[in-house]
Amino acid sequence: MPRTITCEQCKAVLNLPEQVPTGKRLKCPKCQHRFTVTQKDANSASTRPGEADAANTSTYEMPNGLPSLDDLPSPRAEGDLRETFDLPLLAGEAEKSIGGGSAAIGDAAALFKEEPRRKKKPVGAEARSQARRCIRCHGSVPQGMSICPTCGTDQDSGMHVGLDDDLFPPPPPPPSGIPLLIAIPGMFCGLAGVLLTILSLVQSVRVEAGVYQYGWLMLAVVAGYGVYGAAQFLRGKSLKVLLLALTLGAIVDVIAMIGLPIFEANFAEQSDLVTRSTTPVEDVSARELADSEYKPLVDRLDQDRITLGVTFIIIYALFAVYLNSPPVRRYFTRRQFFP
Repeated sequence: MPRTITCEQCKAVLNLPEQVPTGKRLKCPKCQHRFTVTQKDANSASTRPGEADAANTSTYEMPNGLPSLDDLPSPRAEGDLRETFDLPLLAGEAEKSIGGGSAAIGDAAALFKEEPRRKKKPVGAEARSQARRCIRCHGSVPQGMSICPTCGTDQDSGMHVGLDDDLFPPPPPPPSGIPLLIAIPGMFCGLAGVLLTILSLVQSVRVEAGVYQYGWLMLAVVAGYGVYGAAQFLRGKSLKVLLLALTLGAIVDVIAMIGLPIFEANFAEQSDLVTRSTTPVEDVSARELADSEYKPLVDRLDQDRITLGVTFIIIYALFAVYLNSPPVRRYFTRRQFFP
């Protein structure tokens, strides 16, 4: 018959599991009360069956009285460890090794014996005094040389040296400053702009107020802008500024040196159109007709002024073609990407 225990809460008689240890926690299936099995309950005699079986819990309480580590027995071997593991006796061999070492140490002459010096690798002039093998390609390096003629390796430093470096001079350094194809036209345009500016200002003061005075002032403004364009051209900043200044100067030249003389020849005053004849005429009636004559249009034109204006136009055209040439444009393109 099973052993039983009474629940302390609902007073139900519960059957204990077989071989339940002391300290095991159980619970009542009716009221879910938890209790611990004592030594008295575990050793109690079998009685009549109870109403239900006591259920196991998920926890287990360790007994309070754990033994101390000092009270545990120390392990002991039953016999000698040498017999257990079949270990040989090493006393005889140890005595032999000790005896041989003492005999070697006892030699006093060995204490003062000098160790042989290690052979030092020759370097510098000593190494070049005889032929040797290359450290890289194992080729033959002639006497008096430190660079291998096969692979160009320096035997002293281990660096690769190109033989062409010794045969050819180094390349010249890149030119610094403004190239001549930019400096010459830039300086010429800047100098011409300065001279035209000064001349225009002086002439604007000397002439009477009117169309010519405003013309000289406009020429001074264009010439000053040309000086600025020449400065930008010499600095490698812009090509278009100088081209624009030259174009404005060409427009002023066409108006002042070509267009204005033609306008003055066609709309000249009466005194400039009529000339007095110096030929004596005996007939009095014909004398009035012979005293005056009109100048033709070709004679009224200022040929020198028009010729100078055409010369300036040709110079402008040559400068425009040169500034648009591939070398000049290539220089400014390179300056734009690599300032």
